[in-house]
Amino acid sequence: PPRRRRASLLGALAPALAVHAGEVDFGNHNREWEDGRASWEEFGHDNDPDVCGLPVLTVEEWEAGKHWERNRPVLVRNVTDGWAALNNWKKQEMVRRYPDAEATMGDGRRVGETGPDEAGNLLTPTTIKEFVTQYMYHPFKYFFDRKIAIPNGMLEDCHPFPMPTRAFLEDPHTGEIYAPSKKKKVNPKPPMEMWQDHLAISIGSDLQGLSFHFHGQAWNVVVFGAKRWLIWDHERFRSNVTRQRMFALEHDDAGILSSPEWIRKLYPHPERTYEIRHHGHDCIQREGEMMFVPPQWMHMVVNIGDTVSVISEVGLERGDGKKPEDFAYDPLESSDDDESEDRSGDWSEDESEDGPPPRWNGWGPPPGWSEDSEDGPPPGWNGRGPPHDWSGGYGDDGPRPPGWYEWSSDDSEDE
Repeated sequence: PPRRRRASLLGALAPALAVHAGEVDFGNHNREWEDGRASWEEFGHDNDPDVCGLPVLTVEEWEAGKHWERNRPVLVRNVTDGWAALNNWKKQEMVRRYPDAEATMGDGRRVGETGPDEAGNLLTPTTIKEFVTQYMYHPFKYFFDRKIAIPNGMLEDCHPFPMPTRAFLEDPHTGEIYAPSKKKKVNPKPPMEMWQDHLAISIGSDLQGLSFHFHGQAWNVVVFGAKRWLIWDHERFRSNVTRQRMFALEHDDAGILSSPEWIRKLYPHPERTYEIRHHGHDCIQREGEMMFVPPQWMHMVVNIGDTVSVISEVGLERGDGKKPEDFAYDPLESSDDDESEDRSGDWSEDESEDGPPPRWNGWGPPPGWSEDSEDGPPPGWNGRGPPHDWSGGYGDDGPRPPGWYEWSSDDSEDE
């Protein structure tokens, strides 16, 4: 999306509660996570193969088959066996051990719509202790942040990490090859395609969760609680904006519904049910299980009971925490000033002296094309790359994968 107009820092950092916590107590004062309400009767099911349809793997099968390299969601069981988090992340123990661990809170519906990295002042900074004891049962507060600065103790609580994140932590140089021009080893993959040391935590009460969204491939492990997932194959909507809008929205002018409201109101429609049954999955993820979501598959999540999970996503590294400026703009307010101008349509790597267009990172539609084009998507474009007018054909050196920018580890002077 284009860059947005900045709002005042003071206003962005103010808690965005309709009712202040001092007037209504939204804190979770239960002894354990399991003591909270859980909407199993309305949102739970038994993962019937005709409804869920996912392979259920052991950790050994996940690793031996390298399923993170495949374009299919899977459930993996017993991932948390041996994790210290099973004790240290119990409700009271987590608050005692990590009271000042920082992240953000916001409305899962709105954050799913904008994406957590573009949510701006829809998010409010918080800590684990503040969120759990003051805001957790607020209907529009969900603890989630892809850039969370997790204390080392919390990272260690999740050892051994699932693969492939574990491989990077064990050896950050894995996959590197020798580049003669550099006289050293470099990784041939661009950072956006690498599993690094990214780890994020989500904490939410019953019926919380992000609305429909998609991103790079990721895994999500439930430590406490359960989640219902609706996952939709990217192939069904990558070249069909009409189908995407029909699936996600009640009508063209409608906004995104929260996850439970979408299930209640829109999911029963025959066309949407058909899409999930034939081109998607509707699954329950329980404690100790990992859900793997392939790149760009659309998905939504609904917590069943108070739920704590940990997430890793390809292309992201361990965060340093949000900064004040991350909250200082309104993602829903477009700007018409020079700073916000979207110049992607008239920029090329070969001709521009100004560098790449704002926020363009090489992933996304080629410059000059929009979803509103009468000609449809560019040939060979898969929704996340490659840049410009490459059509998926063969160059002098063979096929070029998305995100590969005319760079060779053998002869390039640039990493």
